[in-house]
Amino acid sequence: MIRKKFSLTLFSLVSILSFDVFSNSPKVCFFIDEYYQGESLCTTEGNAINDLPIKWNDRISSISVSHGLVVSVFKDINFSGRTYTLKDNVESLSSPRWADLDDDISSFKVRSAACFYELDAFSGNSFCLSGNESLDLYHASDPADRRYHIVNTFNDSISSIKLPPDTQVTIYEDDNYTGRYYVITNDVSVGDLEKIGMNKNITSMKVSQQEYFICDQFCIVKEVASIPIGHEFGDYWLDDRIKYKEALISFNISGKDNYAIELFDGGIIKVMGLMILLMHKGHQENSYIFELDENSDTLSFLLRFNGGYSEIQFIESVGSKAVYISPLVGSLFDVEFANVRLFVENYNNKYYNHESNPLIINKIVLAVEKISYRQERSFAGTAACWLIPVISIYNYIIQGKCNQADRFISNTVAFFANNDNKILQISGSAKPLPKTNTNNVIEFDANVTGFSSDLDAILTHINVDMWGNALTIPATALACKVPMKEQLLPNLRTRRDLTVRCVDWTLSILTDFTLLFGDNVDHWNAENFGRVIENIIKEGNIGYTQPNGLVETRLIESVQAHLAENAADFLHIKTAFDFSQLSYANYLRHHDAENSAHSPAVAQELSLGRYELALPNFQFTVTPPRIRRGGNWVEDPELNFDIEVISGTTDDTLAARLNIIPMINQWREVYRHAKKPSVEVSASGGNVDDAVATGDGVIEAARIVSDVAQSWLRTSSDDYIYVVVRLSGQVISITMAIDINEFDVGISGSLTHPDYVLHPEAEGTIRGAGTAAIKALADYLSKKGKRALVSDVISKPSAIVKKKVGFKFIDEH
Repeated sequence: MIRKKFSLTLFSLVSILSFDVFSNSPKVCFFIDEYYQGESLCTTEGNAINDLPIKWNDRISSISVSHGLVVSVFKDINFSGRTYTLKDNVESLSSPRWADLDDDISSFKVRSAACFYELDAFSGNSFCLSGNESLDLYHASDPADRRYHIVNTFNDSISSIKLPPDTQVTIYEDDNYTGRYYVITNDVSVGDLEKIGMNKNITSMKVSQQEYFICDQFCIVKEVASIPIGHEFGDYWLDDRIKYKEALISFNISGKDNYAIELFDGGIIKVMGLMILLMHKGHQENSYIFELDENSDTLSFLLRFNGGYSEIQFIESVGSKAVYISPLVGSLFDVEFANVRLFVENYNNKYYNHESNPLIINKIVLAVEKISYRQERSFAGTAACWLIPVISIYNYIIQGKCNQADRFISNTVAFFANNDNKILQISGSAKPLPKTNTNNVIEFDANVTGFSSDLDAILTHINVDMWGNALTIPATALACKVPMKEQLLPNLRTRRDLTVRCVDWTLSILTDFTLLFGDNVDHWNAENFGRVIENIIKEGNIGYTQPNGLVETRLIESVQAHLAENAADFLHIKTAFDFSQLSYANYLRHHDAENSAHSPAVAQELSLGRYELALPNFQFTVTPPRIRRGGNWVEDPELNFDIEVISGTTDDTLAARLNIIPMINQWREVYRHAKKPSVEVSASGGNVDDAVATGDGVIEAARIVSDVAQSWLRTSSDDYIYVVVRLSGQVISITMAIDINEFDVGISGSLTHPDYVLHPEAEGTIRGAGTAAIKALADYLSKKGKRALVSDVISKPSAIVKKKVGFKFIDEH
């Protein structure tokens, strides 16, 4: 058999085989005489000869081409000179049409082709189709059409298919390329075809040959499928006009699935039965397990790429009705690496178990969105929609009130010509589902719909890889007033679009201080932070005799360059560190009480989750105080919390702040002198990284928040909001928040009366003030037109928790 050789190797005469050798294979045959007479040279798909031997060079007079094969013949050697491409037989090259080729062919190529066999294991009668060829076996079975006589018997008779590299075959159940169909990219056996109901059930087929191929719909994955999304996005990948690159990959749910999707940013998705594992190669400890609903029939993964930041979420659905929408899981990656691929690996194959079960990808869609701010504002009043982060491509699988079908276009010129929020679909023939009838009642079971007076905040985002800056990146974003997810994270690597100059040096100072002192909260605190900064400004060193090399040098240089002569920047960096501390305090408050909490340095490596409480349509309800009486928690209907929201300019809030500062000072002293358990000592004599002992996290968090609360109340900002809860004239708690942007307000921290924290089960202890504060704040902000009340929580993932994924929104102490 003549093997495929595109390296222009001269074939020996031994490789020139007779017609009889290929008696059962579709072939191309070259004859010395006209009308297929005389000696012949035959070969099959994918083979080539760059220089015909003397016996055949310039002596070919007729050519037979099996149906579906394509051969290119060249007048000169090395595939050069005048070229003709043949798909049909040529009985005489001496005819006027082919006169230039008669006895004048010196080299040839037979295009590679997919071959179809009547029997399993690529045996029995067969025919082949080259790339870009198609065949309808039903219509080709007409005995009167002698040209197609070779395929007369193949309708509903195919049991195995063999494919050369970079070849794709779409097989159809019915004629005219209709009915149920699948796309295959690997060889398939009778068993594979039986699993998808296509054994001896194929009537028409189309063959394509593409090196960078993205399957459109109903794609069969036997082992591994490569999805070259970087090539498909092309110039859009680094186009400054494009904000989002988005991809959708959808699968059926069988309950016995076993496959993985490997993302180019290090993320891995594993689906095992009714379980989904989301993990990251660089941070395997930040892994999440979700349980799928046994009634769901479709599982879809939505991916979004914005600069150097990638996000993924999944949606369970029954038909076109959503059952569950996961949080959006984000991580950082190298934005300049544009030639990116996704890999789908099917573990239900012969290499992993005895039985092979093809995996079916239902659809793949790629789309891009421009930078547009009108789009974000348009969702401000539709909470159920903006809580679905990848709202655009969501509509390819879900039909409902969030439908955006009218935003999709396929015209590139029109897409860039208008400053609107259209979405350009660049790959995939699937279309968004049509809008539902708005006059009908829309049923929607996913977890994004229930808005009530309860504090049912939704976990919308999880950042699993922030390059070891889970405390300091959010703090930098807040201090520099830069949107973290939309601007800071996407541009963190290149910094090309970070116009706010404070981002670089703020993040650098916070991160380096945490690297130097973050092993223990006794050194990672506001007092030591101020002392180190002041020592650098005055003395040029951090004030510690033991040198710390590169990190220390970098911290000194950053402080001297940006803080030495600027009081405003000094206040700025102090505020930024306050935000870092509040994040760590929030982590301590919500940490699993059964285990010791990590130090700030280790907490930097953990995941960051964002909860969002929808404010449109929020209905305020009164939270009654719960009081410890006789060993039980009792609601007293005669008592009500008195809630004060302090918001406005610093001048407007001065009197109210001065009124509560003395109380906060008292609380701070109590927390500072509360008994603190000793830090665990390791066998080697040093402190372990669990810098806060088991059960002490709440107290340490209170110490941190009381320090920040005192500082904020003294030197406040127009962005700060305080919610003070009193009962019978006594201050029970204070909650601090920050106005992040025109849409959202973030919860910064909360502080409760020390008596109720240090002695939580004592007679007369009061609970419910924290919940009352959040409800009052939500009601206040809802009336001002805000979209969401958000809380960023650092946490180590828990085990299998479907809705919460190890994070909490609010906790009463």
